[in-house]
Amino acid sequence: MAELHAEEDRDTGATRQANDAPDADRTYLVGVFTTETRESAEASLREMGNLCRTAGLTVTGSELVRVRVPTPALYLGSGQADRIIAIAQDMSSPVIVFDQPLSPVQMRNWARRAQCEVYDRHGVILEIFARRARTREAQLQVELARAEYAQSHLAGMWQHLSRQGGGSRLARGEGEKQIEIDRRRLHQRVTRARHALEKVSRQRALRRERRDQTTRVALVGYTNAGKSSLLNSLANARVRIADQLFATLDPVTRRLSADGRHTLLLTDTVGFVRNLPPELINAFHSTLEEALEADLILLVVDASDPEAPVQIETTRTILRKLGANRVPVAVILNKMDRCADRHRVELTLRRSINREDRVFYVSATTGEGIDHLRQELISYRSTMRSS
Repeated sequence: MAELHAEEDRDTGATRQANDAPDADRTYLVGVFTTETRESAEASLREMGNLCRTAGLTVTGSELVRVRVPTPALYLGSGQADRIIAIAQDMSSPVIVFDQPLSPVQMRNWARRAQCEVYDRHGVILEIFARRARTREAQLQVELARAEYAQSHLAGMWQHLSRQGGGSRLARGEGEKQIEIDRRRLHQRVTRARHALEKVSRQRALRRERRDQTTRVALVGYTNAGKSSLLNSLANARVRIADQLFATLDPVTRRLSADGRHTLLLTDTVGFVRNLPPELINAFHSTLEEALEADLILLVVDASDPEAPVQIETTRTILRKLGANRVPVAVILNKMDRCADRHRVELTLRRSINREDRVFYVSATTGEGIDHLRQELISYRSTMRSS
């Protein structure tokens, strides 16, 4: 195997890597920032790199570009675009991925200009979800999200726009454009997926009605914050855990009880990332309703991650979009075993945590704080029953 090495282009800030990755998977990653700080943009670009690797792509190089005003045609200037294309070609990378959503026009223009595959953040996340979906509900949700995304990017994704059919124009007409056929097929896919999900959503609603007298607690948070590990520690759930993005797509519910009388339901939900595609939020709405219908939300945070404040804000933003911002929240600062300075963690996260939110310091790995959190949840359930 060839030895990996990287070098930074002093003029562009591009990071180049050489390796023996398969040609089809070699990807050049581009981050763009305007008003945000460079530090925030760099963190987002690192996250995008992890997303690419999770999607099966090999990042051969990356670049962070500052843009004062995005252009409608390419988002970047034409000179910047040509330079990026030249670097990607020089690195034998047939895939270019952008760390922000591109419009259908921008996607089409980049694909034509670069003569290679071009993806944006939303496209990569959708691909990851497609790989991770296992149950029928998750597969339907991903199918709906991908079909809606394809609908909005149809002109940019399909290059085979020649007329179908042949013969004389007068005898047979021009025929139907391929894009029209694709649009009709996508509409049929969206319709079928929506109908199937509506049926699943009704079944889920019936299950919720049957447990209306039971206190429900939803675990939400950034992907890989340790929600599944926390569920295992609290309720001996034996849920599969993995140190990877979006390891859990389907909600998993387990019962937490004490002395056989006080019982509540804990539900692990799908994780979030920055700029989660709106198609996914819409498609996974029935799954995320577990948070909307909960009596209490446990906002799980990886306290050891320097980007924890951004991750908390991202989670709260998505909860607001779902209409779950009125549900009481307890913040669970997980992975405390990885934090050398707890006081620093408190100072860093103080502004991100609301005054009315209770805060628990735990480690699902070592068990620190788990018994206390479990007892507090049982007490919360008792309070709910008496109120």
